[in-house]
Amino acid sequence: MSADLPPALRAALDGLAGRFPGRELAAASARLTADYRAGRGSRLPSPVDLAAYAVARMPATYAACAAVLLEAAARTDCAPRSVLDVGCGPGTATWAAATVFDSLERAALRDTHAGMIDLGRDLAASGPELVAAADWRTAKLGAEALPAADLVMASYALNELKPTDIAVAARSLWAAAGQLLVLVEPGTPAGFAVIAAARAALLAAGARIAAPCTGETPCPVAPPDWCHFSARLPRLRAHKAAKGADVPFEDERYAYLVAARPGIAVTPAASRILRPPRADKAGTTFTLCSPAGAVSRSVPSRDREAHRLTRRLGWGDAFDIQPPEPP
Repeated sequence: MSADLPPALRAALDGLAGRFPGRELAAASARLTADYRAGRGSRLPSPVDLAAYAVARMPATYAACAAVLLEAAARTDCAPRSVLDVGCGPGTATWAAATVFDSLERAALRDTHAGMIDLGRDLAASGPELVAAADWRTAKLGAEALPAADLVMASYALNELKPTDIAVAARSLWAAAGQLLVLVEPGTPAGFAVIAAARAALLAAGARIAAPCTGETPCPVAPPDWCHFSARLPRLRAHKAAKGADVPFEDERYAYLVAARPGIAVTPAASRILRPPRADKAGTTFTLCSPAGAVSRSVPSRDREAHRLTRRLGWGDAFDIQPPEPP
């Protein structure tokens, strides 16, 4: 599946950007970027700030969520009929879920920001029925019981909590998940720390880990390294204008976790590529997360079959063959 936005969402974002002077949208986008890089929560006090968030962040968030949900679909036998999107923002993760899971029939979206809920409804009006007819409500995670759903998602949401609250929030999300819980966070050391804390809480609650991990063993990634991945996405014209950027694409770094209920068939990757492979004339070297921990594997160019199987693999992909150990 392409990282391109669905046509209806692309058109809605272009229309949204057209409601504001370009200079105001660019200034709001700059404030948003500064907050994001500083690890601050998204404040978004005015309509132009909300619009800047949607134009600047929805394409990147969609690309990350779509990549994660595709992996969730590939690694489990789930065909969810309902989805709950917590900390939904303008509903980006639900748009991605509608593309990945055609089994979905109903959606519930929750966010603390009333303006974000209104924006999400506005953008969804011309979208697929799943988002257009969804149950959009303001709610604070932990303040009330969450409605149950087959698929529960929280994208770029838990990082806005205090570190001491993450495990409690993860357990609350897990309690609502009938089949799968999907978490997506920024691909930063802080974002990975959120995922690691949630993973520990979910394992203690009996969850099975479907991705990106190869199982439920202790995570082999230790500081200063962190587990994260990348999705490349094309920039909208409005997106480029808001960011003052000329490059037609950007790379969104993200960390994630897919947890499944016991009884859901799970097929974790045999191992997973943790960073961009290193290639030279002799072959390609992959750094992998495996059940045995973090390991390095080299595929020599002379091994034509192994090279054929791995030459298109990149950062984040499953690595399901066993090439020769490096000499």
